[in-house]
Amino acid sequence: MKEITMTAPSPTALDELWKLVYTSFRFPFLHAALRLKLFALLKEQPGATREEITRALELEERAGHVLLLGCSAFELVRKEGDGYHNTAATDILAGDPDEFMPVIVRYTHEMLYRPMGWLYESLVENDNVGLDRELLAGSSATTLYELLGEDKNLEKVFTAMMEHQSRSVVEDFVNSVDFSSYRHVLDVGGGTGTNAIAFAKRWPHLQATILELPNVAKMAEEQIAEAGLVDRVHAVGADIWQEEFPTSHDCVVFSRFLEIWSPEQVRDLFAKTYRALEPGGHLVIVACAQDDDETGPAHAAFMSAYVHTIASPDGRIYTPQDFEQWYTEAGFEPMDRQYPGRFDVILRARKPEAG
Repeated sequence: MKEITMTAPSPTALDELWKLVYTSFRFPFLHAALRLKLFALLKEQPGATREEITRALELEERAGHVLLLGCSAFELVRKEGDGYHNTAATDILAGDPDEFMPVIVRYTHEMLYRPMGWLYESLVENDNVGLDRELLAGSSATTLYELLGEDKNLEKVFTAMMEHQSRSVVEDFVNSVDFSSYRHVLDVGGGTGTNAIAFAKRWPHLQATILELPNVAKMAEEQIAEAGLVDRVHAVGADIWQEEFPTSHDCVVFSRFLEIWSPEQVRDLFAKTYRALEPGGHLVIVACAQDDDETGPAHAAFMSAYVHTIASPDGRIYTPQDFEQWYTEAGFEPMDRQYPGRFDVILRARKPEAG
């Protein structure tokens, strides 16, 4: 019988593995420190001592020890002598609590952290087990979006995150794609109108229609009215799976929408888009996509786990090549591919001219 020789792991490998194990503690310390306003305190009083911090945060001595040990060990704060300081990263969390990164931390705590503990079960069962076991427990809702209609706190956290994310995406969008040649844009799954309103403000001649669920379309109408654009931007409530898309558009946009649908459903959406578009019209896709070699980036992996565990029973994070293959099958001609920001890809395709 062959003897098996065991090789001891290197100290470096063990250190890396321990870092991975400790990751589950790092985020709770980050969230707790943000919620306690530790970072805001250290921005105002850099070098504050443990006693001063504990008193200012109205914590018992034992709790102050735990908080500052964890924040120091996980490099959320820096200790110099007896005083504590923010790091460059956590200093970002020290300002307005309604800015993007503080909102993301709260969103991650409220909606992602516990459900993501069910990733293994979600993979094995190929279903949104994290959603079912954590967020839907004790609720009559059956989907994340039904739950948001019932739980006002979750709806507030989710909406704040989406508004920040939408603003970031639309800024990249309008700076990367020239809509000046289009007359009428159809924004499928356009939410409460962030894209359409931005298009109309940037290009004063442009008409835009948002296609959404009826309750979301109603919210979009309120945003459109507030922006003073009711003459050029419209929201239509519809079931995109039971109805054809409106015609007379020369551009159809899918922005951060295709990720929640299966490959078959995305193909169906592209086929409907082709039927609805005028000859020569354009399809424009903004998506969180994985690299074509399927090795990253990290944000795509994050979104993939989120979709699989929480957000959609059918969706996934696709590669740009997937989209290009599917819209070509629908009859479109590829135009270009752009990477305007940290997270997204923008793809454009053209419906051939008649004849």
